[in-house]
Amino acid sequence: MDFRDMQDRFNAEKRMVTEDRIVVGGLFRTVLTVNDGLKFKDGRTSKPKRLVIVGIDKTNKTCYGTVLVNTEMSPMAKVSPLFFATQYCLKQEYYPEYLDYDSYVDCGVLFAISFDTLKSGEYFGTLNSDDIEAIFDILETTKAISTKDKKRFNIRRR
Repeated sequence: MDFRDMQDRFNAEKRMVTEDRIVVGGLFRTVLTVNDGLKFKDGRTSKPKRLVIVGIDKTNKTCYGTVLVNTEMSPMAKVSPLFFATQYCLKQEYYPEYLDYDSYVDCGVLFAISFDTLKSGEYFGTLNSDDIEAIFDILETTKAISTKDKKRFNIRRR
């Protein structure tokens, strides 16, 4: 095995998603589909997406309250002050292995993603505490997410 093979193997193991890595604030990239709740305008049925875990149900092996990380703000943010306020900028300088440039966490929509879907993707570590706190501040106070969903996804004031 040459150096490049060893490096590729190391990187694959470093990125492997295991249950102990599925934590609140975890950073992942995986392929999501229309079955996961994504909506596509161009006819696609799946797309690789970056996401942040904000709630976990280990019994049902589902990450409730997953928020997506997008290159740009959600299109809804351009037309709605309510959704504009749900966009949180992640700085690329803090997550160079995860982000190619500053990106936006969309805290206006929550998704439930199975552990199996996450395990087919890649793990990139966790958010720093300041970013986790800021995201939860948005999630807890936004009116874009119903009180019912906030309870379902275990999002509440700490």
